Amino acid sequence: MTHSLITRRNLIKAAAALGLAPGLITSAKAESEPIRFGFQNTSWGSIGMVAEAEDMFKKSGVNVSIFRFDSGKAVRDAMIAGRIDIGVLGTTPLIVGVAKGQVAPVAMAMYAGRTNAVVVGKNSGIKTVADLKGKKIGSQLGSATDNVFNNKVLPKFGLSKSDVTLVNTKFENHVAALAGGSVDAFAGVEPFPSVAVTEGLGLSIIDYSSFDIVPVWLAINQSVLDKRRPEVLGFLRAWVATTDIFTKSPDRAATIVQENFTKMGFTVSKVAIVTMLGKLEANPAYVPGLEAYLRAESEILIAKKQIPAMPDWKTLLSKPLLQQISP
Repeated sequence: MTHSLITRRNLIKAAAALGLAPGLITSAKAESEPIRFGFQNTSWGSIGMVAEAEDMFKKSGVNVSIFRFDSGKAVRDAMIAGRIDIGVLGTTPLIVGVAKGQVAPVAMAMYAGRTNAVVVGKNSGIKTVADLKGKKIGSQLGSATDNVFNNKVLPKFGLSKSDVTLVNTKFENHVAALAGGSVDAFAGVEPFPSVAVTEGLGLSIIDYSSFDIVPVWLAINQSVLDKRRPEVLGFLRAWVATTDIFTKSPDRAATIVQENFTKMGFTVSKVAIVTMLGKLEANPAYVPGLEAYLRAESEILIAKKQIPAMPDWKTLLSKPLLQQISP
């Protein structure tokens, strides 16, 4: 790729260094209109959950209001509507947001290929993806999880979207739909595959790791970045410091995430949460190949007429904002 890379270790050092820099974010700024931050109530929102519980944004001197959604698609729609300033998005919502709004990538949340899985009913007799032909599949349409399922997972097993019946189902309702028999399987994101398995309702027949790295993005409305850059940099310092918790204090991160899902009404064991978090790489930095990846994913959406033209990914990725929080 043409853009510069910054290592995760350097990001952590930068966050620590800037945390000691006096006056970068003043108390007056902290009391200003909050930055509105949205993330989804799935494993992909786990960094946001930990940042909220640990008051990471407040510690960085930034006033942040947090909003939760059922998917990255919903976060993106809120961003395009101007109701959210910064959000966690999968690749498909990001591309559409860039093409149709002022949305731009600002950093990464994680790389999450292993957090997506196809889960089938325990007694369905379905053994492989090929057996899904003619079956009803729960999938949150328009999500990155759904996009990879249709364009990469199904074709690998000789199937297309027309060979199955997709039932538009929110991630959080996947387990109930499977248990109730309204779908034969679902293409879901953690913790819901683990919930189905640990409760004896389903079997996970494949995850997405061999099909896609599944990058999960931290995105921003460009107008917010233009007007509130110091606060955005403070937000990013907190974001980088939060990803470090997943590496240095994984048990603390798991406890917080488990508490979040318990409040949502899901019974997920600590062991299942630890396993789930082990499937994602919390990393705010860009990795090589993202520009090519985004171009390939954009071409799929262009062919489907979901976006009008190829976004300028080279420019959008060429100057990672994280570099501006380095010493």
